[in-house]
Amino acid sequence: MFAVLLGLLMIGVTAGSAAAMPIHNQPRPKHHIGLGSVVMSWLGSYDNAIISKNREYDGGLGYVWHYKVRHNGRGWLHISVFKYVPLFGYTTYTILPDMTLYKNTFYGNHFKLKSIETHRIPGTSIRFKTIETSYSAWFSFGGWWGIDLKFDAGYGRHGIVTFGMSNLDNFIATFLGKLGAGKWADKLINFVSKGSLSSLADALSVITVFASGINVDAVYFTEV
Repeated sequence: MFAVLLGLLMIGVTAGSAAAMPIHNQPRPKHHIGLGSVVMSWLGSYDNAIISKNREYDGGLGYVWHYKVRHNGRGWLHISVFKYVPLFGYTTYTILPDMTLYKNTFYGNHFKLKSIETHRIPGTSIRFKTIETSYSAWFSFGGWWGIDLKFDAGYGRHGIVTFGMSNLDNFIATFLGKLGAGKWADKLINFVSKGSLSSLADALSVITVFASGINVDAVYFTEV
């Protein structure tokens, strides 16, 4: 438990008196997009690459962080995971635009990098990346990981969505298998490539039906 709170403090999240509370009384995260998420995502930057950030409300999703960033600026993505019961075999799967990721900068607490892959929707020029991590601790209530990136997805809006679950193999296979079919998988990529919150909401309305117990969080950013 201490390791989780320490990790949150390291990235600027105020834990308050949570360390003194029983596990079941811990405050739930307030900036996620809903769905009972225990996955929380942030963007950070070096050399003032992030111009502004705002926690915005969307009727179909809840609260989502929106960042305005400098095109070609360098920053980082940070994912935190915690639960009220110990995690066992947890996996995170992040879908983001085709942007530069510095694999040698991956760092984490209780999470290790499993893969970074680039994909393309069949029949189109749309490309995107995925990051898969796996939970490496024997016993803990959570952990976190981060990786450096470059804001070079292209001028305009883009999104990053992260899923978490004890076993995401079926979800990942289904997602990759449905690319190009014009349904929920492509709607996810529409959010990733264009920052469309309505597309994300439509996709999640389907995902949460067939992937019961999945956790999700998302942010979006505008390159200027």
